Amino acid sequence: MQSSDFPFGTVPFPPDKIEDKFYQLEFASSEDKSGIITEIAAMIPWQVRVREVADELKDPTLRVFARGVAPVIHSERISLRYAALAEKGNSNHYEDLEEGAFLLSSVTEPELSYLEFRTYLDRIALRVEELVDLNEDLASDDVKVHFLTRVLSQEEGFSGNHEEYEDPDNSYLHRVFVTKRGIPISLSVIYLLVAHRLNLPLYGVNMPLHFLLHFESNDYETYIDPYHGGVMLDRSTCIRFLKANGFQAHDRYFTHASSMTILKRMFRNLIHIYRKKENREMEKVLSKHLLALDSKWKS
Repeated sequence: MQSSDFPFGTVPFPPDKIEDKFYQLEFASSEDKSGIITEIAAMIPWQVRVREVADELKDPTLRVFARGVAPVIHSERISLRYAALAEKGNSNHYEDLEEGAFLLSSVTEPELSYLEFRTYLDRIALRVEELVDLNEDLASDDVKVHFLTRVLSQEEGFSGNHEEYEDPDNSYLHRVFVTKRGIPISLSVIYLLVAHRLNLPLYGVNMPLHFLLHFESNDYETYIDPYHGGVMLDRSTCIRFLKANGFQAHDRYFTHASSMTILKRMFRNLIHIYRKKENREMEKVLSKHLLALDSKWKS
């Protein structure tokens, strides 16, 4: 395995130990296989592709076997990681949002590279930082928000997919990176992950029907709608939207959403879409991972 593919430079498990686990799995009884799969899944960091680990095994016959079971191990690892995130609780610092969003994308693409995923977001953040540095004398908080929305909505071209709102690709960040089209929550997550890199006080707002963002500092406050090109809104406009759709303007609709709240909403959106499309397989897979987020997995 190339150390450059692992963010921390080294693979945190002994190769011989994981090779032994794959040997055990290959020759285990049907009753024991599930437990060994869980052990292997727990050993491989979420940033490392399971297939990469399989490719590094010394025994060529074992490599073939490991590649064959890699999808099962990958799926198990996703649930394990979501269960671990659930144990942390509902903090809104967004430290774990990137992991959760990446894992969701990897449900459909197990060979997705976290290094590429992370580098893409790093590049956007670097561009925003460049604009701030070039305009250092003018870089108040409202100007920083302007640069953030300018880079994401104008330079990168992210906007809502109004024509095909229920296309599942709108919810997987790695696909949104390519198509530049998404739904309110997926686009908001991209904004949040870029803002987090820049230490900007940007938060998700889990409003009914339409996920928004809230920038709140001592000097400046605004709401942002990434679905409509990063347009900035005041609270009264948000209240009018709620009332127009039959909701009262409760404060709970304006609280800052935690990573867990965001991830669960992303999952429920996708499960709803796949249910409507009668894709029972994807509905089942995503429901399993949602149970892990709800701390009900394997209970």
